[in-house]
Amino acid sequence: MKTILIDPSRCIQCCNCQNSCKDEHCDNDWSPIAAKQGSGQFWIKIEESQAATGNRMRLNRVPIICQQCEQPSCMAACEDGAIYKREDGIVLINPTKCTGCGKCKDACGYGVIYENVESKVCQKCTMCAHLIDGGWEKPRCVNACPTDALRYVDEDELCEENLYAPLERMHPELGTSPHIAYVNLPRPFVAGAVYSPSEDMCLEKVDLELVGQASGIAYCAQSGMLGEFRIEGVEPGVYALTLSKDGFDTKTISCLDVRDGLNVGDVRLIKTPC
Repeated sequence: MKTILIDPSRCIQCCNCQNSCKDEHCDNDWSPIAAKQGSGQFWIKIEESQAATGNRMRLNRVPIICQQCEQPSCMAACEDGAIYKREDGIVLINPTKCTGCGKCKDACGYGVIYENVESKVCQKCTMCAHLIDGGWEKPRCVNACPTDALRYVDEDELCEENLYAPLERMHPELGTSPHIAYVNLPRPFVAGAVYSPSEDMCLEKVDLELVGQASGIAYCAQSGMLGEFRIEGVEPGVYALTLSKDGFDTKTISCLDVRDGLNVGDVRLIKTPC
């Protein structure tokens, strides 16, 4: 069974995927797989968000697409039998049966179903099933991606031995068992720099420990050149950051609210009196 493997860290927001999708679907009726794509729809879209601030800000770009769920909530909500799952796992909305009631849209936790007011149907990504059936090796969006942020792969091959990063699924808590796979989804981080005002210098090799004040989860790191540090892959929560280095007073910063990215700024360490 084929699926799409998405690596947001490789996305440069060229929008080739979005443009190729529209080129394929906006003016073409591929019924019974899909009617013409309605205006204002993005069957694949790049969600952009800013994490942290200042010179330590990071721009996250995550391609969002129908997750082709094993247990689709949209299909369960459809009372007209318009939504079905093929043997190859692709979930489709039959435009000849859909009444456009919107119940599938409300049931989808990923926000990838759209109402076409003109055609009175609901629509979403079809994984270019009409092209795959016609012999194409991959959907248009994957074919147009210049950085391999999107790859069309055999789902059976998605294992640690074949991947360069841990496999992830989007919103697994929804319980729909999505088939679309991700690696390198953006995670919260804490960044900053350490310096000594008395020495008038940046401090390298400062030991950093970030501890969840409720969870007790701990992350360790060291400051690098120019005193800069970045602690990646942090679970959202409230943390205390402790900085320590021989010859300097230990400093703890508490109540750090880490939700996406946090820049704690330039942190001073005071040299311990002799």
